[in-house]
Amino acid sequence: MTPKINKIRLLINKIFIIYVIFMAYSHAEQNNKENETLYQIKMILVSHNASNYTENNDMQMKSKYLEKKHVNLSNNNCLVDNDNTCIKYDNEYKLETFNSYIEILSKEKDISIISHLEWVQKITGEYNIKIKGGYDYSNEVFENNLQINDIDILSSGKITKYEGFINITKNKFYTLNLKLFERVKVKSERLFSDDQLILKEYNISQKIKINKMTYIDRDNFGLIVKAIKISSN
Repeated sequence: MTPKINKIRLLINKIFIIYVIFMAYSHAEQNNKENETLYQIKMILVSHNASNYTENNDMQMKSKYLEKKHVNLSNNNCLVDNDNTCIKYDNEYKLETFNSYIEILSKEKDISIISHLEWVQKITGEYNIKIKGGYDYSNEVFENNLQINDIDILSSGKITKYEGFINITKNKFYTLNLKLFERVKVKSERLFSDDQLILKEYNISQKIKINKMTYIDRDNFGLIVKAIKISSN
């Protein structure tokens, strides 16, 4: 092998090494920027079935309410930190909200607003935002006017029709993940017996696009979500 060929190979190796280092640096820099980028997530959960009863006994599956590590939003458009708490976001006044949609939806007779949540987060963490709302069965349960065959369908605090968690994550794609529990009644078939409270679990995972509205529809509820990239530090 001639010295000239050796020199060429050495030069090619150097170019390759420089290229690898450059690509690794660029990827790291891109990841660092992504780590610092903030996103505003806005969601509205609505019900389009006013009844708290079901005639579908298939719902009586053995679902149990499972609590997850989660974030309770103290105020809309607060900033979720690494400790799963929501603190004041200083640029909150710059954010657009879903308030106008709430006004429109509240005028619709066939739709009930279950939950309206908005928050700011980095996309690198998995933050489970708590959803809770809808009809409150608490008094009926505490006064023993509802039959409950499995205590594990209940949770702490108010016993609402809807309860669950939502998070937005990014791996290769931006993904919305929703775990939602729906509590409904089954009418008793006997004259002097109480109705039964049952639970159904929904697990939804769907790709979304940034700055685009997403609507997810199920039997009794619908979810409106929009994620917006808002800043980079």
